[in-house]
Amino acid sequence: MEQLELQVKNLYTKLQQLLKQNQLLQKQNAALQKEILALKTSVEEKKETVTKMQQQMDVFKLSANALDEKEKQELRKRIDMYLAEIEKCLTLINE
Repeated sequence: MEQLELQVKNLYTKLQQLLKQNQLLQKQNAALQKEILALKTSVEEKKETVTKMQQQMDVFKLSANALDEKEKQELRKRIDMYLAEIEKCLTLINE
């Protein structure tokens, strides 16, 4: 009977340790999820900044007439892409 009680106590102790470990892991997971969200937000902000700077650079090059033929083609492609996105938005709005 003593051996059974000892086993039950050991199981209880291990269960308590596992519960504590689980709580700690849940806290760590929550903290990591917050950090991931913050990093995603930061990445999106940086992407927007890069896009704006790219657009400004294109405007400066256009105003200075400093584009070579390859750059002109790339700019046309980007403008076409922007126009396609605008058309998609307008289609969604009109639905």
